[in-house]
Amino acid sequence: MAKVKARLATRVERTKAFLIDLFLLYVPILYVFYFVLGGKEAFLENQIVIAFCWCFFGVSQALFFAFKAQSPGLKAYDLYLIDKENKKKLGFMRLIARYIIFLLSSALLFGFIMSFIRSDKLCFWDIASKSYIIKKKADHSKGAGVCLVSKHI
Repeated sequence: MAKVKARLATRVERTKAFLIDLFLLYVPILYVFYFVLGGKEAFLENQIVIAFCWCFFGVSQALFFAFKAQSPGLKAYDLYLIDKENKKKLGFMRLIARYIIFLLSSALLFGFIMSFIRSDKLCFWDIASKSYIIKKKADHSKGAGVCLVSKHI
């Protein structure tokens, strides 16, 4: 099997992928609980449900990563979350630990700010879980993925 060339995903690519995940996974979870509880006031007063929504988002994202190494957001940009050492998918429990580290370090902002200090632009949760997000480079040697468009006016 030929090795696939890849590069580390940029901060912008990772951020856009995360925003897609928020809209495709987290927002529907919020809407379900919002309507189950009967409205804005009941939802905002129930901090346990809000915490459960974050937990459910983390578990659902971890399931995507465990089975496909991609969440919907990562898939939109052809990104993959892989193990730094063996270049394979991460295990489910390691993904849950990565998500918990993400929540804690994001709440304190140092997890994201760390990516601006490091030359490889990895966030704290990437370093702690020994993983990174990559983008596969397209293979244009055989014309794969090339689309020629002619424009008639």
